[in-house]
Amino acid sequence: MENNTRINLINSSFDEIYKKGYQGASLTTILKNAKVHKGSMYHFFANKKELALVSIKEKIYERFSQRYSAILQLESNYLEAFIKSIKDVKQRDFNLGCPIATVIQEMSNLDDDFKILMKEIYQTFRKNINNILDKAVEKNEMKQCDTAKLALYIVSTLEGAILSAKATGNVKDYIDVIDILSSYILSFRL
Repeated sequence: MENNTRINLINSSFDEIYKKGYQGASLTTILKNAKVHKGSMYHFFANKKELALVSIKEKIYERFSQRYSAILQLESNYLEAFIKSIKDVKQRDFNLGCPIATVIQEMSNLDDDFKILMKEIYQTFRKNINNILDKAVEKNEMKQCDTAKLALYIVSTLEGAILSAKATGNVKDYIDVIDILSSYILSFRL
């Protein structure tokens, strides 16, 4: 039961912050949606900020794990699996945008704890993609290249594509950018 309470708080907090931003997130709404009293929250977290930081970290790393760990466990076809993953529009919310970018934009200049956490998350995002590219090079599926720079380019393009789709309300903007990005990535294939 105690673990369920913590999970409910994490999920509710992340959802509220993702939809309204940290500053717009209501602790009352978080607790109501988690079906938890304030005293129960304080059993796990010192305050709203700690709850927010933990929920952002856990939920975003959970997404990374679902998206990228499975690709790294493969024996081959890393580029194809990665491209399939980025083309899957069901994995993204184009109305709300990327949760990483959303929190970075809102909080990195306002709070050092958020800035540190979001830098760590962003670097992990890049590293996950870099690891996939390194695996593809290692297995002779792609040419030797500066995989760190290519990972930076891919992350930047993904973030821009998500922002474009959010700004226009048109998922096709994301799809069009990803089609070009996919062709570019595949140009490194051996």
